[in-house]
Amino acid sequence: MNKIRDYYSTVVNNTLIDNNIYLIEMFLPEFDGKAEPGQFMMIKIDETYDPFLRRPYSILECKKERLKILVKIVGKGSEMIAQKKKKDRLYVLGPLGVGFSVDKNSHSVLVAGGMGIAPLWFLARGLMKGKKKFSIVYGERTASLLGKEMDKTFGERVFFVTDDGSRGLKSTASDALPSFLDNLPYRESTIYACGPHGMLKEVINFGMGRNIPVYVSLEERMACGIGVCLGCSVKRKGKYGFLTVCRDGPVFKGDEVEI
Repeated sequence: MNKIRDYYSTVVNNTLIDNNIYLIEMFLPEFDGKAEPGQFMMIKIDETYDPFLRRPYSILECKKERLKILVKIVGKGSEMIAQKKKKDRLYVLGPLGVGFSVDKNSHSVLVAGGMGIAPLWFLARGLMKGKKKFSIVYGERTASLLGKEMDKTFGERVFFVTDDGSRGLKSTASDALPSFLDNLPYRESTIYACGPHGMLKEVINFGMGRNIPVYVSLEERMACGIGVCLGCSVKRKGKYGFLTVCRDGPVFKGDEVEI
């Protein structure tokens, strides 16, 4: 487990890359850049208590003393973070949670829906660096600038699907997955997914039916980020009790949790 610290960060760049979606790069003094794909950070917006709670964000990319996140405006907190300008401050706690465990002996298939691409982007970067073969199935409602950035970054590794057919196949990521896997020239595959609960449930059911390992990164509302408040608890599958997304996850095996 990487050492958890609270960093007093400075915004280096804040770029609008899509409708209400911002790419924010921060400078974190003494951050060693050691984090696992799938881990996240809890961000405190300023020194006031409005909003009171920190906001969780998946790590998009990181290296020594640098961190990137994707922020989509969905409420007051995310809007305040998105409005941060160069040299503004943010308080960043992390890295937090359990990341992806990659099976090096099988082909990695990353399945993302919308903003679920954030932790999988980090995973894909690591696979590229390690010269590992992988594929991405990326689903969104309509063709976006974020999808264009993915095309520029990962090229032919990305299979696009959109609800309206404006980019790639007219389908959803989960519906397109079976035929996509059938056409892959690999004997063994492992699925890594992040996106809406409905999509994740379908991906898990598909993987169980095909005996394909599935790992999912869950997106839940979080208050503390360290497993104390239990606000992000999810039910264990087939067992009594609960797991906390922030401490036991956010990455789980598909057969571990009820979605």
